Amino acid sequence: MRIIIDMQGAQTESRFRGIGRYSLSLALAIARVAEKHEVFLALNGLLPDSIDAIREAFADILPRQNIRVWNALGPTRELDPANSTRREIAEHVREAFILSLKPDVVLVTSLFEGLGDDAVVSVGNFDTKTPTAVILYDLIPLLNPDIHFRSSPLRQEYYARKIESLKRSKLLLAISESARGEALQGLSFAPDDVTNISGACDVSFKKIALTEAEQQAIRAKFSIPLEFVLYTGGADERKNLARLVAAYAQLPTNVRQIHRLVMAGRMPSGEVMALQIRAREAGLGSDELVFTGYISDEELLALYNMCKLFVFPSTHEGFGIPPLEAMSCGAAVIVANSTSLPEVIGSSEAMFDPESIDAIRDKMLQALTDEAFRALLLRNASVQAAAFSWDQSGRKAIEALERFDAQATRSIRRLSRIEKTTIFQPSHKRILVLKLDHLGDLILAMPAIAKLKARYPDATLEIAVGSWNLELAKMFPFFDKIHTLDYFKKQSASQASIAQEELRSFFAQLGTFDIAIDLRRQSDTRFVLKGVKAELKIGYQTFDPAVDSVLDIALDAVQDAPFLETSMNRTSISNQMLALVDALPTDPGDFISLPRLFASTERKKGSIALFPYAGNDVKEWEIAKFQALASRLCAADSVTEINIFFASPAEAQRHAFDPSPKVIAHTGLSIPALMESVAHNAVCIANNSGGAHIASYLGLTVIGVYGGHETAAEWAPVFPNSFVIHREADCSPCHIATRADCKYELYCLSDITVDEVYDLVMEAVNATGISTSAPVLTNKAITSQLIAALGPHLRNEADDDVAAIARCITSNIRPANFGARIFVDVSELVHRDSKTGIQRVTRSILKELLESPPAGFEIVPVYATMETKGYFAARNFLTKFGGKGFQHGVSDEAVDFYTEDIFLGLDFHPHVVCAQKSALDNMHRAGVKVLFVVYDLLCVQMPQHFVDGTVQGFSQWLDAIAAYDGAFCISKSVADDLSAYMQRVHPARARHFDIGWFHIGADIESSSPSKGLPANAEQILQSLQARPSFLTVGTVEPRKGHTQTLDAFDLLWGREVDANLVIVGKQGWLVDRLAVRLRNHPEAGKRLFWLDNISDEYLERIYGASTCLVAASEGEGFGLPLIEAARHKTPIIARDLAVFKEVAGQNAYYFHGITASALADAIQSWSTLFKEQSHPKSDAMPWLTWRQTTQDLLKLVRCADAGTPCIQSKPLEELSHE
Repeated sequence: MRIIIDMQGAQTESRFRGIGRYSLSLALAIARVAEKHEVFLALNGLLPDSIDAIREAFADILPRQNIRVWNALGPTRELDPANSTRREIAEHVREAFILSLKPDVVLVTSLFEGLGDDAVVSVGNFDTKTPTAVILYDLIPLLNPDIHFRSSPLRQEYYARKIESLKRSKLLLAISESARGEALQGLSFAPDDVTNISGACDVSFKKIALTEAEQQAIRAKFSIPLEFVLYTGGADERKNLARLVAAYAQLPTNVRQIHRLVMAGRMPSGEVMALQIRAREAGLGSDELVFTGYISDEELLALYNMCKLFVFPSTHEGFGIPPLEAMSCGAAVIVANSTSLPEVIGSSEAMFDPESIDAIRDKMLQALTDEAFRALLLRNASVQAAAFSWDQSGRKAIEALERFDAQATRSIRRLSRIEKTTIFQPSHKRILVLKLDHLGDLILAMPAIAKLKARYPDATLEIAVGSWNLELAKMFPFFDKIHTLDYFKKQSASQASIAQEELRSFFAQLGTFDIAIDLRRQSDTRFVLKGVKAELKIGYQTFDPAVDSVLDIALDAVQDAPFLETSMNRTSISNQMLALVDALPTDPGDFISLPRLFASTERKKGSIALFPYAGNDVKEWEIAKFQALASRLCAADSVTEINIFFASPAEAQRHAFDPSPKVIAHTGLSIPALMESVAHNAVCIANNSGGAHIASYLGLTVIGVYGGHETAAEWAPVFPNSFVIHREADCSPCHIATRADCKYELYCLSDITVDEVYDLVMEAVNATGISTSAPVLTNKAITSQLIAALGPHLRNEADDDVAAIARCITSNIRPANFGARIFVDVSELVHRDSKTGIQRVTRSILKELLESPPAGFEIVPVYATMETKGYFAARNFLTKFGGKGFQHGVSDEAVDFYTEDIFLGLDFHPHVVCAQKSALDNMHRAGVKVLFVVYDLLCVQMPQHFVDGTVQGFSQWLDAIAAYDGAFCISKSVADDLSAYMQRVHPARARHFDIGWFHIGADIESSSPSKGLPANAEQILQSLQARPSFLTVGTVEPRKGHTQTLDAFDLLWGREVDANLVIVGKQGWLVDRLAVRLRNHPEAGKRLFWLDNISDEYLERIYGASTCLVAASEGEGFGLPLIEAARHKTPIIARDLAVFKEVAGQNAYYFHGITASALADAIQSWSTLFKEQSHPKSDAMPWLTWRQTTQDLLKLVRCADAGTPCIQSKPLEELSHE
């Protein structure tokens, strides 16, 4: 059984009171004890502040996919009558959303919400079939209304509507026997439809040992210097606080002198002021009555444990959680003897008459001064606290809800469907091909035209050509009609022109087509396609929005330019035209032309074929129903004959039909004779048997009467005019051997009535067409029904509001064909490849994800901008990137996200992430797992090396991502840094934030490498090979150590060391002076080479020509150049950073210090070792391919998605020993 729990009782302001505590605690208990049942939570997206807390509460109990968020257009609060239509729409939207979750039963935690907030709760406004259970707290406004209710028509109307919803529920779960009695008395519910499930208090309320310092802190914070009498709860009239204050004021002075009366928790300021006035009038000093205001759960727990006495004087309660909480904390408790409170307190001696100030005073005095009585109260508290359990209430709730599961099992949720099952329908389309250019072009188009004709063998194919190609077109057997239009003047596109009158005449003779296709890739003839009337138009894009907007399918094109070779002009014109045919929407009937078995067959109108036998009784509609159907059909004037087909005379004799001139029995026919006889009929009725398929192939209108032995989807007739009537059954397909094996008496067949089938047959016989019913409870059907139901409400709504409602519906109800997706953020790469290390990682991992997507997920690259809210599918980017996601004729649309999806912030664009925080928040609240890749924390670790705006933007980005689900770092060093940062800056989030690490790949050839060598490349490579060459790779920026490196080489050159310094990397920030120095250096172009914007291909050559890599950076996230050097067996000199040691291990020579001499000395020392071949060698240094890197990252993503600990990659050093 699938239970959907509406959690709005724990989302509104009620969450700060008993109703909210009850709602959350009961839902947690149901989820804990559900066992064989599925539990889903439905959360209101208009109440976002509570969503994260609820998700956190259920994190260890329910999968995140079982916590769903629905959205509606707000505001909806009912105190404002202007919200009335929005509320009605939202009620429909919510019920449709819940229906899309396929519930067996819906449990509403609090129905009476939405008066002063945007809660939306209703029963049976849209979904009238799914049983709904409601938790009933009390019926106070109905049975005991206060002055606010009696004086407010708006509140009375609100409550009356809620009562109507309550009456439409199928079950009430009362929180006490008192509340149950109110339902039976006030609502006339049947006793079996109201169940007392009781309640409990949260396990966090318990006896605790507070230190003297902790007690003093509480007393100081709330100004409670003495022992105190405690109350907590609401402040409305029924809470009876005025009498409590009056009773307390009548206590003897000596008692009041050593106590205070404390009212804990948030109360409306007006109520507080009224009670303070009442206290003064009763003679209480200003310090004797204490109002704490808002308190945390921890502070309430302390007050319960510290109080001398807890008093609860309410005149009307549904349950009374505060007294139970107080008893669980070991407090002495006295309560009013009203409604549900006697059930909670369990002792008549601990109760008083709430209507009597004297009775309240006397019971308080007894509890404060009579030690024997206090001891009795404390013993009672211990007994009663143990008597209530949330798990026990949860089990009671499930037992009550299981009645709906049992009823569903007995009835197998039988729902009739009439479904058209045709798959292979001859496609009599009318298609126009435009091929207005030259003779050779028409010849080259023939493969595409042949494929088009083969794809639609039953279509009428017409072509429009220039008059010079008319004779050629006539020679080909493809065309049913040929039109001419002379746009080009035979020889030259430069002379192309046409008179408007000629064009109008051309369009007028065409008529309307199903498909119009312009096979010319160049855009100059697309204006003709634009003017053709057609259901579907397809051609290559023109880059003119006015033209492209009317094309249903616009394939991406590349504009021709002089001297430029493109992907288009590297592809044959014939293949370009074939691509247009391939882009047409597919259909199972494409390329299929079924042979006719008879040259011509006269079909007799009103003639009906019956196949009552199926060879297996589990597939057979009862013969008595076939007989009754035949009798009724014989009486119909429009039925001329009924041909009944039996396999043998014995079968015909066993199943005799009533004699009638219209009834003809056919027995034991050969297959050809059977086929020919059936072919003369107009309509066929058959079981799930061969007769249905024979008649379907022959073109009869077929009505199959199908049970649940197999699914209709699998075994229904599939040829033209095929229909199936069947019943939805959860037990289908059963594949049982005989009818006797069905414990449900074969309801799936026997419930189909003769009337239903007769009506269908007569619709077919009278050629009125058979009405099909929508598939039951599909999300598509739910959405369609919802839109139809909302129609009257939307007529007067603004266009923007209608659009917003549509977006809500789309986000609420997931299309059936949507699988789980990983949204990969490429917000920087989509605009530019800045050729940084981060961009290489982004490019490489994206390429691997697209080529080898993980099982169960679709990879969707997305991007966002600073200006527009939301993320967009990067489809146009994909056409350039060349991944498997390439699609023709699509635009970058905003993405809709659902609970099963994952967002992976692969690219680094901090300002965009911060600008899109609301969009990411919406994803996160909807249950999307929001994860990021972190490359380093250098901006916050060494801010002196970055410009101010960068540091601030990075810090804001870190703070933004800390609010989500986790981050995966490109090294263990970065992961350690991030963990320390989270503990220091966001300690409250650290426990809920997954941090993992992986290592990045180094196979440049798998990273979509850039190509190309400059003209002087060979000259420079020769210079590098002429003497020892020391290479640095990385953007020229302050932390990279370029200044120290250049200073070191100035020293080395001064020491007459003949060596090259090669700097590969573009100019970054804060290095203008260094850049000038590099460009104007005396050794520039001789022994100093700065290659500031080179391709990956050139870099590979540079590595191969270099003697040693110098990694002098003061801070890195990984150190990819070390891996790239090792792949070329280039030795490495590196600063002794932890991350470099993590990456290179013992395979590099490390130096320490920030002075030029420190590095120069290290280079000379290394050079000595190098000459002796005793230097650390990089040959054995392990490295990963980008495929391995991507798989390691996906392992982390999967673990985060599943809520399991991160599976870490193996350190590279360990890999080297495998």
